[in-house]
Amino acid sequence: MVQQHGDRAALEQRIVALQGSLMRAQMRSQAEALIDQHLTLAQFRAILFIHAHPGRPTAEVGAFVGVRPNIATGVVQRLVDRGWVARERHPDDGRVRLLRPTPAGRAFVDAVVAEVERDFVTRLAALSVEQLAALEGILTTLGVAAAPEDGAAAPVAPAPGADAGEA
Repeated sequence: MVQQHGDRAALEQRIVALQGSLMRAQMRSQAEALIDQHLTLAQFRAILFIHAHPGRPTAEVGAFVGVRPNIATGVVQRLVDRGWVARERHPDDGRVRLLRPTPAGRAFVDAVVAEVERDFVTRLAALSVEQLAALEGILTTLGVAAAPEDGAAAPVAPAPGADAGEA
């Protein structure tokens, strides 16, 4: 058991490094989806955002992706051209277009998520039942700590360096 503050800091650093390694491994399957579908990272992040937040305007997609509004419009247009995103008029402001994933867009995101989950389940197979139970408790604690107070789904973080005021 860790007894000293310095030991805790070193342990936390090792955990962060291990968690980073796990994330990079999981990102490989996402990168394969990008390559297979000839998507840019901005397009991939945009379809993920639109899937998670249907009915949001292009400006919010741009803020999430970390690009200016004119670039966000082009990113969204590529997704519309693929048949993955549909635009609809905002009911109160006809100048604004709200974005929703089409069935094909939902299917793409669902397939990527399923692949990441399969990869994670494969990694979990190396753990004992006791280790799985401990991991469940830890992840539950971390998830509760990160959840918004209103009980809604945790928001998706914007891209590093994104300026929400630009979109």
